[in-house]
Amino acid sequence: MELKQLGVWPRRILLAGTLFLISILCGTTQFRNASSVALDSQWQKVLRLFGHDEFSLFVWGCILSIQIPFWSVSTLFVFLDYFNLPKWVRKYKIQQGTNEPINLNKLVETVKVVLINQWLISNPAMVANYFLKKLTNTMPIIYELPTPQRFLWQFFVLVVIDEIAQYHLHKLMHHPKLYAKVHKKHHEWTAPVALSFAYSTKTEYVINMIPVALGPMLMNPHLVTLWIWYIFVHLRGINNHTGYQFPWLPTAEHHDYHHMSSHSCYGRTLAMDWLHGTDKGFWAYRARKKGTTAQQPDNKSE
Repeated sequence: MELKQLGVWPRRILLAGTLFLISILCGTTQFRNASSVALDSQWQKVLRLFGHDEFSLFVWGCILSIQIPFWSVSTLFVFLDYFNLPKWVRKYKIQQGTNEPINLNKLVETVKVVLINQWLISNPAMVANYFLKKLTNTMPIIYELPTPQRFLWQFFVLVVIDEIAQYHLHKLMHHPKLYAKVHKKHHEWTAPVALSFAYSTKTEYVINMIPVALGPMLMNPHLVTLWIWYIFVHLRGINNHTGYQFPWLPTAEHHDYHHMSSHSCYGRTLAMDWLHGTDKGFWAYRARKKGTTAQQPDNKSE
């Protein structure tokens, strides 16, 4: 996708982020040292808050890094969809007229499923992971913060591993022999809402945990990196399922199309779909929607 296709604010954010990364990677030694001292001071306060207890830091730290962003942001979008307020937000709705307002019974059912998935699967898995790491002596570094450079390259690797694994597992769940029993429940929301990010069968929920956990298993990053990773994963997932296309946030239109059509756009971004040629339906949809020729990059044949 060409840069000019992005809105003004995404371009500004991209530029600011690029400059920030350059300042970290190429900044003066004095700047990096001062930043490290300031961050380490804040981290020591966090350690004291948890009483320097490894179980609390790892288990409850990871659980809170999931629960707080997930429920706070999802609840905000529930308010938007149920009360249809503020009115100016409706113009950013991708599938106009859907979930206006959101069906209350369907919403309650979604909340129940999400709570079961989180508190009976992912949270117990976090506890089990802690004891496994203690048993295998692979607990992540806790007491010393990683350097900014180490954080950035580890985070980049986590994103790449997750993107590749999630694409292939998601596409696998669309196989006719698996779709009805495993993945169809998630597609009950043909026009997704924020909470539907974690709305799925228990089997799919476990499968979806694999790409997210695979990178940390291979990299064993610092605990702070792990917290930020879980926050990022859930905010990104929520954004992809909001049903809104805000110009100041990464596009969610491709995943909204996936829910609407049940094919194409299997990745979290369009990167893997572009590589495998599974984004063609989306670009054709955009062309029909806008009444213009699809601005599609060169792609491989299906």
